[in-house]
Amino acid sequence: MAVEALLHQRRILYATPTQEQIDAFWSETVEALMPMIAGQAIEKNETRHTLHYGAGRIRARTAWDQDSLRGDAADLLILDEFQLMHEDAWTRVGAPMMLDSDGTAVFCFTPPSLLSAAKSKARDPRHANKLYSRAQNDETGRWGAFHFTSMENPHISEVALGDISAEMGSVAYRQEILAEEVEESGGIFRRAWFEVVDRHPVIEQTVRHWDLAATHLGGDWTVGMLLGIGEDGIYYILDVIRCQESPHTVERLIVDTAKTDGPETIVSLPQDPGQSGKHQAQYLIRQLAGYNVHADQETGSKTVRALPVAAQAEGGNIKILSAPWTDELLDELEAFPGGWDDQVDALAGAFTDLVGSTSLVMWSA
Repeated sequence: MAVEALLHQRRILYATPTQEQIDAFWSETVEALMPMIAGQAIEKNETRHTLHYGAGRIRARTAWDQDSLRGDAADLLILDEFQLMHEDAWTRVGAPMMLDSDGTAVFCFTPPSLLSAAKSKARDPRHANKLYSRAQNDETGRWGAFHFTSMENPHISEVALGDISAEMGSVAYRQEILAEEVEESGGIFRRAWFEVVDRHPVIEQTVRHWDLAATHLGGDWTVGMLLGIGEDGIYYILDVIRCQESPHTVERLIVDTAKTDGPETIVSLPQDPGQSGKHQAQYLIRQLAGYNVHADQETGSKTVRALPVAAQAEGGNIKILSAPWTDELLDELEAFPGGWDDQVDALAGAFTDLVGSTSLVMWSA
């Protein structure tokens, strides 16, 4: 759409809140126009993300509200990831811009979810859906409404889409893949998904993942979550350790717990970004010499990391051992992403490691 409009020498403004979307749009647009760019028919400015062709121009920029969108002009305005923008980006700036040029505006968005809520600048997280509904019911001919699922995107790998879908719960699948508007109640976990059991079958592999608090005596908790996979293929939460102690006490706790769990249990540690995080991880690994221990940087938000766990829980594939800590764990899971999240983060880390445990290697100091 943007390329075709440029070839008709129109002014196109592509705006989105995320740099990742800017990079993707810019890369695909430049690739499509490369013969004309190479022939110097189109002037490219990589720094400003602009392409000029006669009187026409494409510009790509980040924008999330009226102030970040202001100061530009366009005949074609494309607002991508519109659900993450504040409403005033359109009402205060975008709409008047279209009036000035008698232009066309295109809104691209995925229905809002718990996954996107933390990133959204919107006052009303459903503002994009409401605009879409008005467009569906429009009888003036000024608006058009179109719906596409991820399966209809020819640029997405069917294999990758299948892998991603398998890690999603039903609600996330409907929102992110089917692009459906789903009224959510509560968080991404349901208490009823987790069967509490008094005993477990033979456990084939265990992982103890530690989520380390930055401070002690208040604030976040340090959590050590022991997760195992049984001979029945079910994941079992076997033990939870929580404390708010000094770094020295936590260090001794991790070492003592590794001795209790035994050398067959994988010890998984987080590694904070930066040199200090690397040094802390290396120090703890040295203290755990002789154990199968590793440290990894965690990527993505806590909600993103928890989605594969939620998908398995919804399928009835995660059970919890009955213990004094069981109710507090269930309370936190049910409230997530609100309230405490240290146990959820520890569970997500343990699950990730247990699923990939066959490819883990021993660290030595």
